[in-house]
Amino acid sequence: MGGRPISPTKNISCLLDNLLKGYDQNLRPSFGGEPTTVEIDIEVRSMSRVSEMDMTYSMDCYFRQSWVDERLAFSDLDEAFTLSVAVLEKLWKPDTFIYNGKQSYVHLITTPNKFIRLYQNGRILYSSRLTINANCPMDLHDFPMDTQHCPLKLGSCE
Repeated sequence: MGGRPISPTKNISCLLDNLLKGYDQNLRPSFGGEPTTVEIDIEVRSMSRVSEMDMTYSMDCYFRQSWVDERLAFSDLDEAFTLSVAVLEKLWKPDTFIYNGKQSYVHLITTPNKFIRLYQNGRILYSSRLTINANCPMDLHDFPMDTQHCPLKLGSCE
């Protein structure tokens, strides 16, 4: 029965539809069980403005988060695949925030600078390009010969 083979895109669309049936993005993975571990990686592209007057600094970075959501595990395909940004809106995401952040934004030109990859075991890799402006309490008693340590403090509400 020779019919046309199903395209990989069609396979992925069907797989996603099945995985998202009954999926509740408001519940974290393993809700009611162990906490969800979220791994974070930041690749700093550039440090731009350091202001002694405002006691702030600014950086452009790739902010990556990875976690396992067992509800999204699959065996239908042999490899990981990239998800569209639209699918991201249907998934649970960590509520990571920057404690000492003043103002941050995701780069949206020309499209949102976000990348989402789903692996067979349900691991999600979520990357976005951010510009972060953060507070840095500075000790200026030896200015301009002083040394500053400007932390980036991350947290989560859950």
